[in-house]
Amino acid sequence: MALIAATSRASITSPMRCAIALMSALFISGNLNAQMVDSESLERIENVVRTLVQTTLGAAEPVTTQIEITPLDRRLRLPRCAQIPTAELASGSRSIDNGTINVRCSAPVAWSILVPVRVEREQVVVVATRTLARQQRIQPHDVQLKTVSSRLLSNGYFDTLDAVIGLQTKRAVTSGEILNTTLVTAATLIKRGQQVTLFSVRPGLTVQMKGEALEDGVIGQRIRVRNRTSKQVVEGYVESSETVRLETF
Repeated sequence: MALIAATSRASITSPMRCAIALMSALFISGNLNAQMVDSESLERIENVVRTLVQTTLGAAEPVTTQIEITPLDRRLRLPRCAQIPTAELASGSRSIDNGTINVRCSAPVAWSILVPVRVEREQVVVVATRTLARQQRIQPHDVQLKTVSSRLLSNGYFDTLDAVIGLQTKRAVTSGEILNTTLVTAATLIKRGQQVTLFSVRPGLTVQMKGEALEDGVIGQRIRVRNRTSKQVVEGYVESSETVRLETF
């Protein structure tokens, strides 16, 4: 009888162990599948970054553009975002060309990740055709358009000749140098001590008088001038290299 009982127990226990093992395997497999399903797709994160860069470049995107996204660690596991994650240029990044993109998710679990990007493109810029002296006013023959790599544009650039013609250099500029706002400024049209014509316009009436500039001025700048007749100091706006428009007279 003991032998029969033992045999019976063995025959019953073995299928139970198999069932338990099978259930455990299914449970583990289910958890792994759930983790895989619930993890945010790294490809979707990279696509969000790429879309932001392309949108930022917009219609002005040059002929050749190469977007390099730093590969994400394939072991990274982030909770899957209920909506497509959002992206913006991270704080401290000066330009989309060589910066960091902050990708965010708000639900069901909030998270964010910083993704470095590098954009290399060919851009048409304005360069000097010859060496320009400090405080030299730029003429049409002083500049030309040239296509360069965006890696050379960390300080900015101009992309049309009209944007720089008439401006004045802040320092000496070498031939071939890319012009930007650190190199040029609005030209000084009127200098301190210069004799100018003051005028004021009223409906049906224009009054002109001689005056003296008491400070330098660029086009549209408000400066102090002295009426040579009355010796009164007034303020007006630079209209040209010889005239200042007064608000009152």
